[in-house]
Amino acid sequence: MSNCIKDVSHTSAFNFLTKTEINILERNKTTLYYKKNEYIIKQGTFANNILYIKKGLTKLFIEGNQKRIILTIKMAQNFLGLSSLYYDKKLYLYSASVLEECEIELYDKQAFKHVLSQNVDFANEIIKFLNHNSARIYSRLLCVTEKNARGKVADMILCLANNIFGCFEFTIPLSRQELAEFAGLSMENTIRILKEFENDKLIKLKGKDFKIINPEMLERISEYG
Repeated sequence: MSNCIKDVSHTSAFNFLTKTEINILERNKTTLYYKKNEYIIKQGTFANNILYIKKGLTKLFIEGNQKRIILTIKMAQNFLGLSSLYYDKKLYLYSASVLEECEIELYDKQAFKHVLSQNVDFANEIIKFLNHNSARIYSRLLCVTEKNARGKVADMILCLANNIFGCFEFTIPLSRQELAEFAGLSMENTIRILKEFENDKLIKLKGKDFKIINPEMLERISEYG
């Protein structure tokens, strides 16, 4: 069974704001445009903004001394940087970069916190999103640490199909190296297992075009290895 939890839109949070609060955020907002592979936020840098993905697709990842692990993929209508709102060190806890060209709204963190302190319903909605984001990341880390290599790759494929693209035939915006980082494996192991799945007629690959042929078997591999 896949450990990947479906993402949810954060846009509903804005429905709880008054006109005055919307004006506060709008006066303290900057809109930027990012191209593929550009960093949006960098792990360990000063977190002076809360970001909102207006358009595009991003990947969130943590970087160690020897390894990078993709935590999750974020679609449009999602906040970035919420985990740094009240973090004592005032730093971003992860990096985010662009998979598909993005339009990003940057809200000044102090203005955002002011609105949070004034509006309980808005604050509760943000807490709900924080909890959901944490659950998504915990489930991915469980997969990376608990499953064997074949289970990790199967889980990654099902995550992309069910919770990112919503279908069994799609074009992957990730390189082979990024797929490996998402699965928590070396690129060599990831490519080898993808080839095995293709030979077993579980999937079909052509460049970045991806088709799942036998989702039931992938589910079994994801659960049992």
